[in-house]
Amino acid sequence: EGEFKGLVDEEHIPKFKIDVKSDNASFKYPDLPKTVQNIYLDLQMTNITGIPEDTYIDIKKASFIIDKDKFNLTAKITELFGNTRVNAHLDGVLNLANLSKAYPISPDTNLSGILIADITSDFDMASIERNRYENTNTTGELKLSDFQYNSSDFRNPVNIRTAALTFSPETVTLNQMQVSTGQTDFNAQGTIDNLLGFIFNDEKVEGNFNLASRTFAVNDFMNEEEVNAEGIPNTEEQLKIPSFLDCTIKANAGTVIYDNLRLKDVKGNLRIVDEKAILSNMTSSLFNGSIGFNGEVSTKNEVPTFAMKLGMDQLGIGESFKSLELFKFLAPVASALQGKLNSDIELSGSLNNDFTPNLKSISGKVLAELLSTQINADQAKVLSALGNKLNFIELDKLDLKGLKTALSFEDGTVKVKPFTIKYEDISIKVDGSHTFDRQMNYVATFDVPAKYLGTEVNSLIAKIDEKELENLTIPVAANIAGNYASPEVTTDLTSGVKNLTTKLIDIQKQKLINKGKDKAGALLGDILTANTTDKDSTAVSQQEQTNDAVKDVLGGILSGTKQTQDSVVQDKDTSSTAKKDPVKDAAKSILGGLLGKKKKRDTSKTENDSIN
Repeated sequence: EGEFKGLVDEEHIPKFKIDVKSDNASFKYPDLPKTVQNIYLDLQMTNITGIPEDTYIDIKKASFIIDKDKFNLTAKITELFGNTRVNAHLDGVLNLANLSKAYPISPDTNLSGILIADITSDFDMASIERNRYENTNTTGELKLSDFQYNSSDFRNPVNIRTAALTFSPETVTLNQMQVSTGQTDFNAQGTIDNLLGFIFNDEKVEGNFNLASRTFAVNDFMNEEEVNAEGIPNTEEQLKIPSFLDCTIKANAGTVIYDNLRLKDVKGNLRIVDEKAILSNMTSSLFNGSIGFNGEVSTKNEVPTFAMKLGMDQLGIGESFKSLELFKFLAPVASALQGKLNSDIELSGSLNNDFTPNLKSISGKVLAELLSTQINADQAKVLSALGNKLNFIELDKLDLKGLKTALSFEDGTVKVKPFTIKYEDISIKVDGSHTFDRQMNYVATFDVPAKYLGTEVNSLIAKIDEKELENLTIPVAANIAGNYASPEVTTDLTSGVKNLTTKLIDIQKQKLINKGKDKAGALLGDILTANTTDKDSTAVSQQEQTNDAVKDVLGGILSGTKQTQDSVVQDKDTSSTAKKDPVKDAAKSILGGLLGKKKKRDTSKTENDSIN
């Protein structure tokens, strides 16, 4: 009951006094089993001046009972249309399971547990708006035990074994909170600041928490993916990081499960602010190694984005590339490797609505070092295809220990910085790129020693008999294309061997032709040098040196008959040394044999001598 009296203008409202009272009332929904009963309400709403700011509400008593649980509230609210001041107290015990039996709640929501409250609060809105929390006073406790919450928003029921909050003028302290859902369990402690500003003024709620968990399964907090009639996932609704949160969580978990990954001894910090989730100083054990992680996810813009840095130390290669989806895209041959690796990864890009990376948007770089490794070429089709083309190499015996390589990727393409590996005495240089849709474009260049190139090549090298050819290698290029599942490998091995054989034959021919010339050149050098020696030397000494040199050269170039003829010439020259110039005579004899004198017979003889 009540009355209104007065004028209404820009500065005034009617004076009024309204009383609302209820004494032992009750109500019941016909389709629900419980009754809300013993409802007592004594409320007065008053304005005695006609000035809006002087309106106040006095709740002298408000209480009700559901089953055996009683809840009480008293409050006085003044200056309702000005700097509103609130002085309130609530206390009681409420069985949440009975709440849904007495009052209609969404059928997707199922509550249970015991809520115990005893809270007193005294504050004014101006102090909250100006963050002057020293002018507010909220004290008391709120306890929750054996709470269970079932909803379609979660895969499994959320169970809070116990939770206890203590209220003080500036801070709400979370003394303890024990939670479990699905495979997950965790305990949390911490503080919450600016709770009143969040409730009454849409301000950010600030918090600092410590979280400890034996097992934390990320999938327990993610909805199952819905699909349409065609079986295609519905991804219209984008996940958003709340803009009102500004909190820091220091986490320590024995095991974190994400999809098929099990991370051990996870430690690190999570900061949620400005619609970003920022991970820092995260460490974990994984695949018998360790990882360090820093990164962030932002949903502030229309398209969510991410950036991360990942350091890996002594990780098992096989497990990493089988379980980490990103690694499968980074390295086509990863599935064939066993051993350990160190790696540093930086990448960034955009996210799909379900927070999976948009692979076409990813850019970044990778530095990797392989430690002890073994290769099973049969596990990677590209290696099997390469081995089938090159029968001189067993890819299982590649030495990758200590290999350091760098990758960069952008717009869905992974580029490999050229690197060199060894197979016994064969150097292999690898260069190229592949795409995230698994299309390859690589060239592997093998520096192949001649000993692997067949009997014909090695026979020619033996006949040429040059020391420089002992370490002869030829480059063999293997072009790798196609995709991971169906690689295409082509090589220039056949043409390379053919070209080398042709060159070796040319070298052999040229050597046979030039063999005499080289010795002749050496002889001419000796003769010309001798021509500049002391002229007092005897003619007999000069002639003996010349004759010895001529015999040496002509014996290797000209026929046996020629040798005999030259010996005769030598005898004749000996008897007439005083009449002839030994240098001129020797030069004429040699040049005559090389440039046409009895050319046909001498050339044939020279070839026979060289081959024999």
